[in-house]
Amino acid sequence: MRKSILFFFFLGIPLLCSSQAYTNTVMGAGGIFGDGYGGEFTYNTYRSELAFTQVALAVSVDNFVSGEVTIPYSSFALSYSYFRSLYRTGRKPKVISVGGGALVGYELANNGNNDLSNIVSLNGESKFIYGALASAELDYTVSEHFSLVARTVQFYHANSDFGKLTNFSGVGIRYYFNK
Repeated sequence: MRKSILFFFFLGIPLLCSSQAYTNTVMGAGGIFGDGYGGEFTYNTYRSELAFTQVALAVSVDNFVSGEVTIPYSSFALSYSYFRSLYRTGRKPKVISVGGGALVGYELANNGNNDLSNIVSLNGESKFIYGALASAELDYTVSEHFSLVARTVQFYHANSDFGKLTNFSGVGIRYYFNK
């Protein structure tokens, strides 16, 4: 009895503590956001080898053209998504994942100023936005802790004055914790 307790204590407990096969990640990506540019910062929590959830902050800077007037605007969106891996090669060097989720954010039009000139007024206004998103990404592992990621995200802003659908396509670097 004493030997089995010692066996479990010295062999079993360390195996239980270090047997986590899935890890959390952070990623920074930059690229084309609509007709402008932007970036995303993400935090992934892996639920299994084929599924993970993602919290992302997306930031975009763009210009909206209305006739002869160009209106600068930017958006900040926080999203929560669920992803599934569709394809993976051996030992995880390449993974293709798709996902979808919900978002909330803020759209800032003309740096908060509603007047463009003495005679022109801005139709759209700065406000909180909400909606959904669909995403796909290719994750290519380059080392034990880093991978290159190519991703595209289609945002649907349900109440935006500057376009309901906006696409982000870019590349980034993902860091794996505890791998």
